[in-house]
Parts: sequence; structure tokens; C-alpha cells
Amino acid sequence: YDDDAAYRLTLTALEVGYRNFFASVLAGNQKGFAKAIKASGIPRDELYICGTVLSNRARGEEAAFIKTKQGCQENMNAFSYGDIIKVDQIMLDYPAGDVDSIRGQWKAFEEMKKEGLVDTLAVSNFNARQVDAVLTMPSVTKPAVNQLPFSVAYHPSGILDYNKERGVLVQSWSPLSRVLTNPTYRPVLASIGNEHGKTPAQVGLRWIIQSGASFCTQSKSKEHFAEDLNVFDFELSAEEMTKLSLLAAA
Repeated sequence: YDDDAAYRLTLTALEVGYRNFFASVLAGNQKGFAKAIKASGIPRDELYICGTVLSNRARGEEAAFIKTKQGCQENMNAFSYGDIIKVDQIMLDYPAGDVDSIRGQWKAFEEMKKEGLVDTLAVSNFNARQVDAVLTMPSVTKPAVNQLPFSVAYHPSGILDYNKERGVLVQSWSPLSRVLTNPTYRPVLASIGNEHGKTPAQVGLRWIIQSGASFCTQSKSKEHFAEDLNVFDFELSAEEMTKLSLLAAA
């Protein structure tokens, strides 16, 4: 959606209680998001803001460094519309095509951190080999997060393990994709939800949390914003977790 929609929906999310925001450059609406942050009047130190850089098509360490550096500056330019002069986290949307190029991407992130423009670095859609391309760099800042597709409907074996072994938290993007629309999955989530007074969506999100991951969510509805946030006051049993985990294998 456009900047106007981002402005309106960011204010809605803030009203509901969200304070951690993932503002992807791929959405093309960082300016609208930033303007809403400013208009809200909420102190900056109460918010956690993550931007993203898309530079995966660059080839070679130097080209990837330059392209990523440019992306970092584009983030700061967009966020300046909300008087945001520093972000809490910056994330690579995708890895470049080879080890040298990935390292060029990461060097630009390291430079952004040294300049005091960001505290935490992160990646998205990185496999174990690509994460290792970063971790084997000298004096490297470890990525805090690896944003990946991860849900009741899609959780390949080992996806959590290879990140946990490297000290990286998996964050699910599109955490309910193919979950609520699947005629096999939904009745199971609904049945479990009835036991806890929760919706199928809340059960699906809680499964992610108890699996050891986090998630980012989006909505155009105030009600859904509130629904997705209300997942921290119940716990799925071991049996329920197993039942949900086995759905994707059915």
C-alpha cells in the first residue's frame, strides 16, 4: 500500500499498542510510516524501528558494498520525514549471489553501525551457508535476526536449528500464509483455539512463538492488529504443539 495508507495504518497500530515496527523498503511506503511516527507524539525511545535494504543483484564485493551503502542512505532519507535520525535495526532483504558479494553487503552494514546510524544488523532469506559467509568475516557484527518463511504450514526441518546454533533468531514473515485458508489446517487451529478462547490466527502465531521464533505481522484492520498482538496470555500444550507441527507433513 502507498504512503497515505502506511500513515493511517501505522497510527492505528500505535493506538492498538504496537511499538516494534518493520518498515521494508520493498513496501515502498517508509515515508508514510515515518510521518506517522512523528505525528503520533510517542517518544522515540519507546519504539523499535527496523528498515531494510535491497541489494542482492549486485555482483562482486565492491559493487555490493556500494549498492548496499546507497540503500542504507535511502532508508535514512525516507525515515527523515519523521525526524528519525537513527534506526534500531537494518536488515538485508535478500542475500547477494555469492560469498564475496554477501560480504560486500555486510561491510556496508558494518559501516552504517560504526557511523552510529543503527544498533543491530539483520538478514532475511539467508540459508546456513549464506549466514556463514557473514560470520566468517573478521571482527564481524553477528546478525541478530534472520527473517524467513516459517509457519504452521511451512517449517522445513532444521530451519530453527541452523540459526539457533549461530546465535540468530528466526523471525517469520507472512506467518499465517497458507494457514488460515487451508481447509485441513483451519479446523485444527479452530478446535485448539476454542480450548483457550483464541482465534485460529492467534493459535498459529502462538505456535511460532513457542517454537522459538518471532514473527512480524501486517493488517489493514484495527481488529486484526489487536488480534495478532493478543497472543502472550496463553500457552499451547506439548500435545497441541505436536498436532500443529504435524499438519504440514500431512
